[in-house]
Amino acid sequence: MKTAVKRIIDIDGWNRKDYYAFFGNMPDPFFGLTVKVDFSNCYRKAKAEGKSFFLYSLHGILTVLNSIPEFRYRIEDGHVVQYDYVGASPTIAREDGSFGFAYFDWYENLNQFVEAATAEIERVKNASGLSINENEGRNDIIYFTSVPWVDFTSIKHAGGHRPGDSIPEIAVGKLHEENGRMMMSVSVEVNHGLADGRHIGLFVDALANVFC
Repeated sequence: MKTAVKRIIDIDGWNRKDYYAFFGNMPDPFFGLTVKVDFSNCYRKAKAEGKSFFLYSLHGILTVLNSIPEFRYRIEDGHVVQYDYVGASPTIAREDGSFGFAYFDWYENLNQFVEAATAEIERVKNASGLSINENEGRNDIIYFTSVPWVDFTSIKHAGGHRPGDSIPEIAVGKLHEENGRMMMSVSVEVNHGLADGRHIGLFVDALANVFC
């Protein structure tokens, strides 16, 4: 997996200094929203090209996340850093009902992203258990979960959050048709010291523009 470049944020000159001090290291510093997003064009494109909707939609989600700096902030060793890009650590289901953790590099080019992610999916499917490898513990990612069986309106992740946790968590639900549009629930959780509802709003608006 590639390694993103990071820079340390000068806290004293940062316009989020007070918010980070107040929210960033709370016992549970995360807040989030769940929204419905129109993925019709993404779905049609994937179907027309005979490709994976899962990978096409995840590429779109990462495209939007990487365009918003606040989703690339992380807390490391008492510092706030900003990565130049982030990839994803999704859960991959196997035919026996188990799942494993994958690690997807970020590529702006859709075809390059799909090719690399497809190879990583095969690695996880041919492994057992959680398939944790040397990529465990890296911060230049988001956590990504797909729950394609349920059109959920909220979600709770296992383990909870601890002071200093800073990796955003994205979950998507069942793709389904509503009034001729292919809709899917998207849950977004972020450390409130690093991002606000405004940034989640920018994310949702940009997703609508990408897929509308």
